[in-house]
Amino acid sequence: MIQLVKIKIPWSTNMLFNSYIFQFLFLPLCLGGFYLFAHWGKAVPAKLWLTGFSFWFYGYFNPSYLLIMIFSILFNYICFRLINITRIQVEKFRGVIGRGRASEAQLAVNRLSVNRLSGGQPEGTHIPGKFTPRPNWSRIMMAAGVICNLGILFYFKYFDFFIESVNAVFGTSFLLKGILLPLGISFFTFQQIGFLVDTYRGEIRECNFLDYALFVSFFPQLIAGPIVNHNEMMPQFGKIGEQKLDWNRFAGGVFLFTLGMVKKVLVADTFGKAVSWGYQNILTLNSIDSLLLMLFYTIQLYFDFSGYCNMAMGLAELFGIKLPINFNSPYKAIDIEDFWKRWHMTLNRFFTKYLYIPLGGNRKGKWKMCRNLLLVFVFSGIWHGAGWTFIIWGALHGVVYVLTRLWILHQQRGEKIKQRSRINKFIGTICTFAFINITWVFFRSETVGQALEIFRHLFTGGIALPAEAMMQSFNLDEFWYVIKLLHLDSLPYSQMYLGGIITTVTMAVGFFAPNADEVAVRFRPKAWNALVTAGLFLWCVLSLSGVSSFLYFNF
Repeated sequence: MIQLVKIKIPWSTNMLFNSYIFQFLFLPLCLGGFYLFAHWGKAVPAKLWLTGFSFWFYGYFNPSYLLIMIFSILFNYICFRLINITRIQVEKFRGVIGRGRASEAQLAVNRLSVNRLSGGQPEGTHIPGKFTPRPNWSRIMMAAGVICNLGILFYFKYFDFFIESVNAVFGTSFLLKGILLPLGISFFTFQQIGFLVDTYRGEIRECNFLDYALFVSFFPQLIAGPIVNHNEMMPQFGKIGEQKLDWNRFAGGVFLFTLGMVKKVLVADTFGKAVSWGYQNILTLNSIDSLLLMLFYTIQLYFDFSGYCNMAMGLAELFGIKLPINFNSPYKAIDIEDFWKRWHMTLNRFFTKYLYIPLGGNRKGKWKMCRNLLLVFVFSGIWHGAGWTFIIWGALHGVVYVLTRLWILHQQRGEKIKQRSRINKFIGTICTFAFINITWVFFRSETVGQALEIFRHLFTGGIALPAEAMMQSFNLDEFWYVIKLLHLDSLPYSQMYLGGIITTVTMAVGFFAPNADEVAVRFRPKAWNALVTAGLFLWCVLSLSGVSSFLYFNF
């Protein structure tokens, strides 16, 4: 097993999308070389260039991370080849048998060979001197690959949590290893697990190593998703070197990237300052502070994650590659089932295809369906982080999701399904949003006790004005200058004006405005679009001194 060692080097500032080194060094070099090779029709050099820069991007966070990812790519590609070779041999033998062009003795040998490879030969059948019964090698190799991937993920992400839990339950004192979690390991591990399973199912016929390495390491979606499938990416990789630069698509990518940066740098990071202050001063919070803390984190996470998704899709568009939509205005959801069709859509798709359906889905009765759904959400919580807070978060969503599904089934049985009225949709959206606010407390808190402390202050903290220190986080220099210019700073409670305005505007955007993907679809390069995009980009660049990592980088 690889032992991860944290290497401290003076140039190891994180290369985030919202950092100077990424935007003014890495990205121009990567785009320049890629399109130079693509212009010459050199597909392999273009792919090598993009893969090499993706390795640089990942290794820049910590060189040890890159070793782990390269090992993971090599291991999984070997598994893929072994599974694929076995399946091809089975198909060839079946082809010979089906054509009937062999002697009876040869047909007997071929049938046994097929059974030996596919695992279908009845136990005890044997032709002396030829073959003995074997298990299903392709299934064994697939299972071994999946187990090894999960084992590596468990070691780096969950080992210390497992030891802590054992110590707490049994009173033992096993030492923690203090293992450093590689960024994005949950994402690229799940992506490769899906690739192996799809290979076993016969959905992937061929893939060269370079395309596979690019599939895993493609930097826009490497750290925080989306979790992509082979059939979404490989056909696009196959066109590299054939397509020329599409300026309209390139401009759309710049626009979408800029919108994502606005969400992250100007909105999410602003709310993040207030959230950080609140969690550092939980014992001083009153009821209003606690309520605002919950709301501020709900807004921060929304704009942080959606901002990353927009930036990732925009970056991919710069290279002529389209990533799947991973975020679709989830706070507009009318119930929790609708929410999970909109939030982290590719993770939901992964668990549905590779866990829920193999467990039986809804095919084995209502109660087993409920069990399967609960398992999916508990595993979703565990996937997000190693801690009881994530497990509780996943379980709460699972319980409400199951209750919602049962209610829908009850209505279908009674033929009561009707078009929801606007008032019912409005009530459903408000209730869903309130539930999400509550559960995000567990998602954000470091311990269960910390989450419960916030709820205690929410109900017993007393009614008072919000803490001025928390609201100061919204008094950005560019806005506060306008407040002072208009002499509004002399009015009562002027320190809270900007916080109220920014919160109201962002809530309105989340509930009523079209999302960035919908806006990008309608985007057409024009002079005024270019001016707006350039102005927003410049504003973000000037705000990068307070750069922070994306929240989903932790998963």
